[in-house]
Order: sequence, then C-alpha cells, then structure tokens
Amino acid sequence: MSQGFVDLRLGSENRDEGFWPSFTDIMTVIVLVFLLAMLTLLVKNMDLVHQLQDSLAAERSAAEQAYSTTNINTELNQRLKRLEEASAMLRIRLMNLGEEHSRAISQLKKSEQDNLQLKSEVSGLTQGLDTALSEKASLEKRQIELTAELEQRLQALNLQEQQNRQSQSEIAKLKSSGITQLERLKLLELQHDDLQSKYNKLIRPARSQLGKEVVFVRYHREGGKLHIAIKRPTDAAYQATDNTTLHKRLAQLHKKHGKNLYVRIVFPDESGLSYTEAWSLTDSLLRQYDYYYQQ
Repeated sequence: MSQGFVDLRLGSENRDEGFWPSFTDIMTVIVLVFLLAMLTLLVKNMDLVHQLQDSLAAERSAAEQAYSTTNINTELNQRLKRLEEASAMLRIRLMNLGEEHSRAISQLKKSEQDNLQLKSEVSGLTQGLDTALSEKASLEKRQIELTAELEQRLQALNLQEQQNRQSQSEIAKLKSSGITQLERLKLLELQHDDLQSKYNKLIRPARSQLGKEVVFVRYHREGGKLHIAIKRPTDAAYQATDNTTLHKRLAQLHKKHGKNLYVRIVFPDESGLSYTEAWSLTDSLLRQYDYYYQQ
C-alpha cells in the first residue's frame, strides 16, 4: 500500500485481504437490487389487485345498471303499451263523441223545426181559440135571444090556443132550431175545452225542481255491467241498487209525493253509456215518475 491507496495488482501482498469485502459489497448490492425488485413487484401486484377489484366493482355496477336499464325498458314498454291502448280507447271515444255530436246537432235541428212547427200550431190554435170564443159568445147571445123569443111566443101561444094549429108548427120549428143551436154550442164547448187543454200543454212553464221533492238516479256502465245508484238530498252519498229495487223506491216516492216528485238523472263523464241508452233510460224513468210528465 502506498500513500493510503490499495494495491490492486496481481502480485500484491494484500490480495487476500481485499477480496471478501469486495464480495460482500457485491452481494449487498445484489440483495438490495433483489429487494428493490421484490418491492417493485409487490407494489405492481398491489396496483394490479386494486385495478382488478376496481374492474370487478365496475363490472358489478355495469351489470346492476344493465339489469336496472332492462327493468326500466320493460316498464317503459309496458307503459307505452298502456298509453297506446289508452290512445286507442280515446280515439274510439272521440269517434263516438263525434257521432253523438252529429246526432245531437241533427236532433237539435229537428227540435228547432219542431219548435217552429209547434209555434205555428200554437198560433193557429190561438187564432182558432179566439174564433171559437167569439163564435161561442155569438151563439150564447143568439141562444139567449132565441130563448127569450121562444118564451114570448110560448106565452103568446098559450093565450091563443084557438089559433094553435099555425102556431104549433112555428113553435116546433123554433124548438128544433133551439135544439140545433144548443147541440152546436155543446160541440163548440167541447172543441174549446180540447183547444184549451192543448194550449195549456204548449204554454206551460219549463220543468223546474223548485219546491219539488228531488231524487237523484245515477247510471254508469263498468265492466260491461250497468250500475245504478239512488240518492235523496238528505242522503250523504249514493246508494247502489238494482233496477227492480229502484222502481219500487220510485213508486213509493211517487205515491207519497204525487205530482211534487222531481226525478233527476245523472250520467258521469265516463259513464260508458251511449246517447241512445242514456236517452232511453231517462225517458222511461221521467214518463213513469216525474211530475212534469204526469200532467
């Protein structure tokens, strides 16, 4: 060794003393490299494990999301089918409403024509009534005159019994004329009474529940079956019933209240009944029990 430096020459005397420390250093480096490699592998393995766990969690989440999406799609398809069915029902309902609207318009036009015809008939009946009344007054006046004249002639005939032959024929004629006038007057009175009743029916007031005993009858169809319910103003809610019981109760109310019974028919918005069925049910009940149709 010279000046503190190791002599590395082959022929040096310190060759055996420097080998093992160098070998130890090399092994230490190898061990350190091995440990660093193991540590790197462990870190990478841990990262891979975490990535695998994250991938599994993401896969589970994706599977759950796919299952949820499938359920949502199924529910949406079902809702779409229901909406399509509802749309079809609405289209059918709209067609029915269009037909009912057309029938209602035609019936309204017919009602207007009937109303005009009734007004003309009322006008004609009024004129006929006025003519009949004036004719009746004229006939009554004529009858009074004829009766007075007949009485005068009868008194004259009683005083002139000896001249009875000529007077008897005149009396017979006067009696025959008086009987004919009376029969004509009775016929005119019957015609007048008939015209008066028709006139009263045409000009009577509109149907009103004011001062009447009101009973509500509700109809609706559900599941192809007709449901009937009845309610009076004092009842808290409608009471379900059948057709036979309904007619029994209405007959009892009609017997009790007579011409004071007002029957109100109720059809909900979604009653399921056609216009013809509703009109038939309404007309049948009103004609049997309502006060307006009993006069």
